[in-house]
Amino acid sequence: MLRLFVSILFCCLFCSLYANDEQRKSNDNEYNAVEYRVLSPLDVGGGEGVSAPFAGIIGNHLVVAGGCNFPDLPAAEGGAKKFYSHIYSIENPLDTLSKWKIVGELPYEVAYGVGISVPEGLICIGGTDGRQSFGNVYLLSGSGDRVEIKELPSLPIPLDNMAGGFGGGYVYVAAGQSNGKPTKAAFRMKYPECLSWEQLPDFVGEVRLQACGVVQNGSTNQNFYLLGGYAPATDTSLCVVHDDAIVYDANGKRWFHTSKFVVDGERKSLVGANAIVSGSTNIVCVGGVDREVFEAAVNRPNLIKQAEKQKDTASLAVLLNDADSYMKHDPDWYEFQDELLIYNTITDEWVTESSSEKLSRAGAGLVAYNGHWIVVNGETKPGIRSSDVTAVTMTTKTNFGWLNWTVLIVYLLGMLMLGFYFMRRGNNSDDFFRGGGRIPWWAAGISIYATMLSAITYMSYPAKAYATNWTYYPMLITILLMAFPVIKYYLPFFRKLNVTSAYEYLEIRFNVATRMMASALFIVFMIARMALVLYLPSLALTTVTGIDVYTCIILMGLITVVYCTMGGVEAVVWGDVVQGIILVGGALLAVVYLVFGTEGGPVAFANIASENEKFKLFQWSLDYRSATFWVIIIGGLANNLISYTSDQTVIQRYMTTKDEKSARHSILMNGIMSVCISVVFFAIGTGLYTFYKTHPAEIDYTMAKVDTIFPFFMMSQLPAGVAGLLIAAIFAATMSTISSNINSVATAFSIDFYRRWQPNASDKNVVRVARYTCVVAGLIGLSIALLMATWNIFSLLDFFQEILGLLSSGLGGLFLMGVFFPRIGGKSAFIGFVSGVVAVFLVKYFTDVNVLLYGAIGIVTCVLVGYLLSFINNERTLAKSSR
Repeated sequence: MLRLFVSILFCCLFCSLYANDEQRKSNDNEYNAVEYRVLSPLDVGGGEGVSAPFAGIIGNHLVVAGGCNFPDLPAAEGGAKKFYSHIYSIENPLDTLSKWKIVGELPYEVAYGVGISVPEGLICIGGTDGRQSFGNVYLLSGSGDRVEIKELPSLPIPLDNMAGGFGGGYVYVAAGQSNGKPTKAAFRMKYPECLSWEQLPDFVGEVRLQACGVVQNGSTNQNFYLLGGYAPATDTSLCVVHDDAIVYDANGKRWFHTSKFVVDGERKSLVGANAIVSGSTNIVCVGGVDREVFEAAVNRPNLIKQAEKQKDTASLAVLLNDADSYMKHDPDWYEFQDELLIYNTITDEWVTESSSEKLSRAGAGLVAYNGHWIVVNGETKPGIRSSDVTAVTMTTKTNFGWLNWTVLIVYLLGMLMLGFYFMRRGNNSDDFFRGGGRIPWWAAGISIYATMLSAITYMSYPAKAYATNWTYYPMLITILLMAFPVIKYYLPFFRKLNVTSAYEYLEIRFNVATRMMASALFIVFMIARMALVLYLPSLALTTVTGIDVYTCIILMGLITVVYCTMGGVEAVVWGDVVQGIILVGGALLAVVYLVFGTEGGPVAFANIASENEKFKLFQWSLDYRSATFWVIIIGGLANNLISYTSDQTVIQRYMTTKDEKSARHSILMNGIMSVCISVVFFAIGTGLYTFYKTHPAEIDYTMAKVDTIFPFFMMSQLPAGVAGLLIAAIFAATMSTISSNINSVATAFSIDFYRRWQPNASDKNVVRVARYTCVVAGLIGLSIALLMATWNIFSLLDFFQEILGLLSSGLGGLFLMGVFFPRIGGKSAFIGFVSGVVAVFLVKYFTDVNVLLYGAIGIVTCVLVGYLLSFINNERTLAKSSR
């Protein structure tokens, strides 16, 4: 049965090598599509729109406030600039039949401030009326039909022509000028508390006027990006248009530069432009002036003075003529930016995408609305404002293809057949929970590895290495390190007692209450883990097929529940063996494609990775808030101690082999596989970085989660069939983990709860309850996964480590006390267990300790409290429970 299943899969792969309809794509971007749509225009005065307004969303209304234009006479003819205080609103702006209307007035006429959309409405910050800068800050809220104005804390200094953004719980403002004097100041205000503004370190480099700003995810956290702008001319220097962005790292509290705005050798600028986030790691910049035309215009007065001083009459005549005619050209002459300029915060690369005359504006408003970006007004040339409103929609094309679907469906059907096959092997409890003790040691070892691997490893480790480096790899070495104490101290206990549930030992060692509490907490953790592991491959399938993520979660969850419910642990173990083969083979195949797919091949792969420190293993620092070396090692040891000594999913594998020697071999095999094979997953992440750094236009600009970067590569770059096999590998990782989780939950509930409530229950009834528990646990996990799809999780790997520490650290502490501290009795152990769990939750909500340390904190607290209480309680341990 096993050989037949593997043979069918590899036949599908062999056929894929001869498929001609879906070969690896060329370097042309075939994945992102941009659409432009004209919406209802906004006329403010004299048939014109405005530039530099506040723009944002209130409810389902698009709101535009303030701004300026030349309503009576064009600027080229000496017209006067007018500033406005009107607040305009339009309901459902994507409906071209909707109309703009005035819904309120700002306290004064103003433009060139910063408008930032927040959940409660639109924050209007600073600006100028042409005579003075303002430091006032207002929140516009309400229904959109009737706007309410609430005053918030004012800026420490008045500002205009600055930039700002919102994210990570803060509103940011930086750069600009204060009453005509450029400044390098930066501020942020915690939102929604809005108590006061915090002054940040001044940004690095020269001053920046008319820059744009956003808050977007970086490699490890959300950062504030200040993009472009210019340093104005002075009496002694010319104007300089900045050709890069600077970034404020909120964790490190420092500024740093990005790469230059250079695309295909052409220098770009971002002055009078706007920026907006796209997906989880991209920034899209819209509009703005042309660098050369702008610099020539603003530097002309200084050059005229210089020519006059040098009595260069020829140059002076040209400069004066250019100055006189500057405002009189057609819009095309000014060459305002008409392309989307896109920056990837991970690869530090810039790329242009699409072009349209509808983007060719400066000083426009830019707002995200229901998956679209709306460009409002702005100027088409100096002094001329447009009334146009345009919706920009970016989508990603997906084409999974029939051959990929064939491979994936064959795999899923094969797993169901495997479950059915083992269902006929036996229905007694020993078969269902322990496979009758007939599992070979090598199969048990692969099963442990596949169980602990999961889609978290298959997707999140490559994503983590793509976004950062190899600093998480030493955590996987700690798996092998923990194998030796597990083999020496823990395994003999479990084998000697011949327990089905690991938590039976806790009753023998301590008391019933401790066993019940531990088993219940384990069940909660398993269901939470099940939901997370189920969510990840659903993200993958959504990425490559375009199928709704909720549909993917339901499909994946139901298939897994059916197959593991039918066959018990034996079906799970042999399923893990099949899945382990696919996992490793698929990963090796992906590495080859990535290394040779990087422009320049293996040499370029190594050079780019080295230059950007992508192979970095250790971060030497005493900082407990980030993934430093000591945090990784301590966290890895603690979390693997928890997993390999108190996790029913793993311990159950110890009991499926025929004897203790075989179990030792399986544990050691898992450790060796973890150390060796994990190198492949980190190499995949590095390869993804080098590939997309050399092919920046081939990434999905709208990618919502960086964890989907690997599945997207599979779909967009690999031949048909190969991509399907690798997606099947992700499903393999998921099903191996979820099936093990479901089976272990069924074991814990049936043995720790049902059999205690019904001690005379027949063997057949215990198995039936276990099957029902599989279904119920699977459906609960599926429901939580559906809820999880609505959450904004920055890194699913870190989120899993957080859940592990919060819910399982106490379990690790209990088994540690039981094995190594014979003087600790049941009462002390129970209180220590509760103390450890409480301590971890207190650390989470009241400190910024890195999540990797949660497990260690919980274990240490649990053991320390239990040990100290053992002296106070003076409990006597039973002889049979001592080492």
